[in-house]
Amino acid sequence: MKQRNIKLFYIHSLLFQFSDSMLAIVLPIFLYKLFGSISAVFIFTLSWNLIYLILFIPLFNLAMHLKNPKYFMAMGVVLYVISLWLFGQTTTENIRLIIPATIIFSLYISFYWLIRHWFFSVNADYLKIGRQISTLSIMGMLVSFIAPIIGGALSFLVSFNITFILGAITAGFSLIPVLLFFAPPHPRSYGFKKIIRILQNPNLKAIRSAPIWEGFSAYLIKTCWVLAFAIFIGNIMSLGILTGVTTLLSAILTWMAGGWFDARKRAKLLTRLTGIRVALTLLYPTIFFFPNMIYIWIVETLNKTTSGMHCTVTDSYLFAYSNKIHPIHFHLNREIYMTITRIISSAILAVAFYFLPSESLWVAIALGAFMMFGWNSLKRSDHLLH
Repeated sequence: MKQRNIKLFYIHSLLFQFSDSMLAIVLPIFLYKLFGSISAVFIFTLSWNLIYLILFIPLFNLAMHLKNPKYFMAMGVVLYVISLWLFGQTTTENIRLIIPATIIFSLYISFYWLIRHWFFSVNADYLKIGRQISTLSIMGMLVSFIAPIIGGALSFLVSFNITFILGAITAGFSLIPVLLFFAPPHPRSYGFKKIIRILQNPNLKAIRSAPIWEGFSAYLIKTCWVLAFAIFIGNIMSLGILTGVTTLLSAILTWMAGGWFDARKRAKLLTRLTGIRVALTLLYPTIFFFPNMIYIWIVETLNKTTSGMHCTVTDSYLFAYSNKIHPIHFHLNREIYMTITRIISSAILAVAFYFLPSESLWVAIALGAFMMFGWNSLKRSDHLLH
């Protein structure tokens, strides 16, 4: 049954990733152009994270209590589709439509992501976790090769509206494998006191800094790079082509990284890839001084390749660790700290860019690069994975 579930999960992820990959580059630029403000992008992130922090645990508890977690995950997909439609209808003339779009987007994340993480954790094969994660990553990369190119071209040549509609249709098809999942519920609920005890668990405290730095670095680098490219380098179609092609180039090495993880070279591989990734990410700010497209392609290719390998190793650590300790406790810990860090970072950036010039985006990317050193804290858990 677990093998069947994993295969269905791969199919769902493939379809859902197509829409999500388009949204990753389209939504920040859409919000920036809609409001004419960098701060608006960070206010949007702050808003949905505040709602998510309040709702995701009660909704998870309810899903398990009603013994139908897959239907909550399916509801998340439906809400995602609705939010994309609302984004597509939002213009400067009816700009207030962004409020219900943001609320429904927040609900989608609250219904969907924790149950998705839980489902994969309880069905993954601990002995093959690296290979399963890298398979999932490569499938996502193949889709992410096509999706940004299509999304960027449609947004530039036609409109943002048609891109959101295409994303909604693709995500809608990803509902089918979700409804075929066999996902027996987790028998326990999580109240406030129990969550506090979980967060104080010594095994989880040992790697607490990893999700904290993950939340900070991932948000700063990904969001600020998309905005910096759109403002200083080129249009959204150029960004889509750049993102898509460089993603494809990283697929083979990502598969190799999964094999290395299963070969028990985790700690050394994590240390080396983290250091390399920090160094390569620090090349992004140099683009401000050398905005040559050949140089940009080299920097992005190097970063995307290293990022794919690094994410495979870190995800393998995370899911193997969650499987070994306690899937729910691990993901609750991770989601809470990552959400808090996104709230803090988006609030600081929203205020900062109200006063700072847009050139400061390059500084934010550099800060995010140094924060990635926090990933090395995962080595504290390595002895538990033998």
